[in-house]
Formats: sequence, structure tokens, C-alpha cells
Amino acid sequence: MKREFVIQPNCSLSHRGRTQFLWLVGLAMGGVTLVLALKGLWLVAPFMGADLLLLIYAYKKVSEDCRIVERIVIDDDELTIYHDEKRQPKSWSFMLHWVSVDLRQHTIESYPSRLLIGSHGKWVELASFLNDEERNSLANAIKSAIINARQPGQANP
Repeated sequence: MKREFVIQPNCSLSHRGRTQFLWLVGLAMGGVTLVLALKGLWLVAPFMGADLLLLIYAYKKVSEDCRIVERIVIDDDELTIYHDEKRQPKSWSFMLHWVSVDLRQHTIESYPSRLLIGSHGKWVELASFLNDEERNSLANAIKSAIINARQPGQANP
């Protein structure tokens, strides 16, 4: 029985919502700049322009980060990880009976944990954009799915 997990970052706004927000802020900044320039404070314009450029850069960075998609597919004899980021898909495959799931806590308490899947010295880090609680829940779900897939004679939930 095939089991699949799809992991994506939680983006609070859609692409359209982010674009509308960017336009709204840009228009507000343009209006403020125009009013101040007409009052003789033209030196504000380059700084508002720099702020707007930084906002556009942040918009592009958030848009890229929201497009990350990770899929974990567990078949009867293989675990395959698909990672798509910046339109550059990558994939890794592991024999199901040798694969291991490792949730490593960082030595510094405030640093996030790392979810690693692999075998024979080949490890892939997953879900780096999730928080520790979500990563822990995902690790437990993947471990459970692997155990169920390794026991084909028993009913899978």
C-alpha cells in the first residue's frame, strides 16, 4: 500500500495577496513621497525608493520560499523523497527495509531540530521550514508508515 506525505511551508498570504499588499504599500509610499517632495523635502524620495526596493526583494524571497514542495512516497519496498525548490526538482530513493528516520536535537537548546531520512551514510534533511513540534509529528508519522509498510501481511490503517 502506497503512502504519501506532502510538505509545504505555511504561507499566510497567497501570491495574489502578497502582490496586492506590495502594490498597496508602494502606492502609499509613493503618495507620502510626493506630498513631502511638494513641501520641499525631496531628499526623502531616494530613501523611500530604497525602502521600496528592499520590500520588493523581500517579496521575491518569500515567494520563492513558498514554492518549496517536499513529497515522501512510501511503497512496498522503497521510500522516495522528492524535493522541488526554485523549479529544480531533486529526488532520492532508499530501500524501505534499510531506511532510518532520525530527529536530531541541536546541542544548543534554542536551535531547531533536524529531520533526517537515510541509510548507509546517505542522509537527506526534510522539513527545515517546519517548527519543532510539526517536525516531531511528521517524524512519528513517517516512522509509523514505514513500520506499516514493512509488515505487508497486516492491515495498514
